Amino acid sequence: MKVLTSLQIKHAEKSAVDNGLFSYSDMMKNAGEAAFRVITSKYTVVGKKILVIAGCGNNGGDGLVIASLLKNHGAFVTLLLPFGFPVTDTASGFLCGVSDIPVCNGLSGDFDFYVDALFGIGFNRYLTAEIELLLNEINSRHGVKIAIDIPSGVFSDGGMAQTAFRADITITFIGYKLCQLLPETSSYCSEVVLDTLNIDVGNNYSYEIIDAPKPRRFDKSSHKGTFGTALLVCGSYGMCGAHVLAARSACVSGSGIVKCIVCDKNYAAFTSAVPEAVTVPVETSDFGAPIIYEKTILSALSGASALLIGCGLGRSDEAKSAVKKLLSFTNIPTILDADGINAVAGDISILRNVKAPLILTPHPGEMARLANTTVEDVENNRVTYAKRFACDNQCVLVLKGANTVIAAPNGEVYFNITGNYGMAKGGSGDVLSGIIVALLANGYDALSAVKTAVFVHGKAGDMAAEKYTERTMLPSDIIEELKHISF
Repeated sequence: MKVLTSLQIKHAEKSAVDNGLFSYSDMMKNAGEAAFRVITSKYTVVGKKILVIAGCGNNGGDGLVIASLLKNHGAFVTLLLPFGFPVTDTASGFLCGVSDIPVCNGLSGDFDFYVDALFGIGFNRYLTAEIELLLNEINSRHGVKIAIDIPSGVFSDGGMAQTAFRADITITFIGYKLCQLLPETSSYCSEVVLDTLNIDVGNNYSYEIIDAPKPRRFDKSSHKGTFGTALLVCGSYGMCGAHVLAARSACVSGSGIVKCIVCDKNYAAFTSAVPEAVTVPVETSDFGAPIIYEKTILSALSGASALLIGCGLGRSDEAKSAVKKLLSFTNIPTILDADGINAVAGDISILRNVKAPLILTPHPGEMARLANTTVEDVENNRVTYAKRFACDNQCVLVLKGANTVIAAPNGEVYFNITGNYGMAKGGSGDVLSGIIVALLANGYDALSAVKTAVFVHGKAGDMAAEKYTERTMLPSDIIEELKHISF
């Protein structure tokens, strides 16, 4: 699925018309009908009171088509036209379809549904006081709120005015918009349903959304060596849980062997929690970190297919030293997570000397440390920071959070739309890293492993939320749900 800027959307529309696929009038009719189908498939509207707020442009024209269809379907529809009837040539062609629909001068009474067709993707200015008051009033009311293409007050390419329509569902066309994926504005869009209107955008897009992966099939005669060995260097004294979650996740995600370098003080707890893992016990330093000698590193790496560094490793000098040694010796695909990232945040030049494919999985706080900036700055510029870091350091960068951003070394950027806020708990990232290292051990390339892992991690999180709730689900529940996903 493609993510387009507002200019790319307009170009796609013009190309479709220029190539004779549609007229602009056909396109507006198709968009209105697509929105109507989504609304009536999700909600019962017969006999319900629906307010359609339509602007004076083409988004308002979509609203007219929807209003007419809803009325003919048995709903009691009212139009609210703050700027008067739509005046564009395309939109005005649909005025006859709403000639018998009442028009109100303002919000009077309550409605079961509010359909926002006020502004479209071209909106890029501040709101008037009257429109701001209107949107605030609608937001405060009960009733299902439906945005057409994007919520009014939100800028298509990111950012927003002082106030915006807070949708329960956004029905969008042709391709996803950045505002539907970025933290500041995606909450106003809520659930996003896409209808491409059968318009092929070709290469005219900026980003992609990860599709569900196709399961990789292996020969019946495959053995544990076929699926590779995942080496995990994680866990300090007091942070054994992070190591356990990552190791269990790697086991469940199909690594043939999961080998873990484990602090001797964690040994009993770890082996009882993950009996399937092979362990390499090492001494624990006075600061709780595993003491890993060069000989141990070389021996462990020699039989491994993929390496995960950092989950719960701690921030002691010994931990930082171990991370840097591992990065200098590794010749297998390597994931740097959590304290592995923190260990190099002060001097990221070490990353450019790593001789193996490299994946970093920071949350916004860790990304801020890597980029020497603030969390707020990272959250306001997620794509920019992820893409720049991946290109500059020739790694795959996974910027975690709602709609996780994945940036490849060649500048490609992907968004993930699975997952939910119940995954915002300590340990969820360790589960993700375990999935990635297992797929790398299976022979996936770095980008494919990350895209597959991020998608199924979010999907398992959604299944856990449905089975329990977002509030009560745990990272360990995500691991259990992985068992029910074919990937």
